[in-house]
Amino acid sequence: HLNIVNNGNFVTSAIRLTVDDRLCIPVPLYHCFGMSMGTIGCVTKGATMVFPGEGFDAGATLKAVAQERCTGIYGVPTMFVAMLDHADFSTFDLTSLRTGIMAGSPCPIEVMKKVVSLMNMRQVTIAYGMTETSPVSFQSSVDDPLEKRVSTVGRIHPHVEV
Repeated sequence: HLNIVNNGNFVTSAIRLTVDDRLCIPVPLYHCFGMSMGTIGCVTKGATMVFPGEGFDAGATLKAVAQERCTGIYGVPTMFVAMLDHADFSTFDLTSLRTGIMAGSPCPIEVMKKVVSLMNMRQVTIAYGMTETSPVSFQSSVDDPLEKRVSTVGRIHPHVEV
């Protein structure tokens, strides 16, 4: 169990999550993205968890971010595309956002640029792993240039061997 707790700690350290943050977790809790990286990660930092619904809905997620003043969001690239393409996207105040994690599939550079510029997520990172590795093994840095974030899986996490 230590590796799961450590993984939650490492992924949230990489996005610089603190007790002052509010993380929107629209990814499923039955998956390691929601459970290990989301809930356990928030517990290790004392951060607030915001669950926008029972399943992913772009509008509900945007509404939760705006109403709860979330500072971060977790999701796969297609979830971010769905939020960016939402008919009412421009009506939501997303100025509280700064960070988050994108994982599950490669992120096209144009999507990353929009997430940074239109959603204010300048510290969003890319994470790579497998359920069997509890789950993240590699993660980009919030300081990496956008091109590097989307063209690599980042750096190896502490206590992981490759």
